[in-house]
Amino acid sequence: MQNHFIENLTFTNFKCFKRLDINNIKRVNLISGKNNIGKTSLMEGIQLFISSSDSLDLSYNIYEMMRRRQSSLRRDRYFELDFIFENSSEVELSINNKKIKIEYTEIMPEKAEDLFNEENLMIEYQPSLKLTVNEDERNFPIERLIHRPSMMRKERYDTIKSKVNFITSTTTDERDIAILYGKLVDLNKEEFLNNSLKLFDENLLALKQKATDRDIVLKVALKDRELPVLLSSLGEGINRYIAILCAIWASKDGYLFIDEIENGIHFTNYSKLWNIVFKVSKIANCQIFITTHSKECIEVFNEVNQENDGSYFEFYRNEKTNLIVTKQKDNEQLEYELTHNIEIRGE
Repeated sequence: MQNHFIENLTFTNFKCFKRLDINNIKRVNLISGKNNIGKTSLMEGIQLFISSSDSLDLSYNIYEMMRRRQSSLRRDRYFELDFIFENSSEVELSINNKKIKIEYTEIMPEKAEDLFNEENLMIEYQPSLKLTVNEDERNFPIERLIHRPSMMRKERYDTIKSKVNFITSTTTDERDIAILYGKLVDLNKEEFLNNSLKLFDENLLALKQKATDRDIVLKVALKDRELPVLLSSLGEGINRYIAILCAIWASKDGYLFIDEIENGIHFTNYSKLWNIVFKVSKIANCQIFITTHSKECIEVFNEVNQENDGSYFEFYRNEKTNLIVTKQKDNEQLEYELTHNIEIRGE
């Protein structure tokens, strides 16, 4: 396993997790479970961690994480600290034995007389977050952190973000695919993509870009057509397959998150998809976290994984504690459950 890969993690009081422990994380990791069981929260926690080298980074990344979720914050209005587990005041993220801490606190003066202003009225002290990244620790008033984040950190954030990509469960916008494809062009991997397209469908020859006055249009060259056709005319499956391939290369030496990988792809192509994911992620040195709701997709993953080195995790809610936990299953355990109609996917 390459040095930058995540091997183990512990989340405490982060989002929906009271405590989450995951070990034996590999280069390709498949995660199953019901909706609202924490799969997205896991990805957000990992991104928050790997993007924060010090407390200033962490402050900006907290702002970005909250802004993506809360439209009211984007309008500079109402916000909630929605990443802290209920009735808790301290969050801890630990990955590969390195730690991040986020503590909700109110900074109080050391002397009692400092509690009052010149008019002898009690001063209202604003709540703060004490942020700790390894040994670097700073206090940030929440008002400043939310409404005046450090813009000096944006360049660093964008640089790290360039090696961390998300493929959502919906059809990927062609503009986003074009950006990912541009990174693939920089790596001189167009031929590899085109060869991979032929493995998926022998009628697909190459992805092409056409620049217009206002945008970039994506087209696909086909074996049975003289002129390339619009990518949008070929259906969701081709869109998703191309987006995933481009994103792996765009995440070279970094991380990729794919939500509900099976969406839009016919089950007869699952084997081709998993084989190419394992192959390309190894060459690109990219660690991937993938979610699915499909039993068929899990079955094919387990078949392909017999000759690879991926990990499978199930998220579920413990009936006694009502807390979210995870269980890892190796190839033999998963094969047994799949062939004996034992419930999987967190059911």
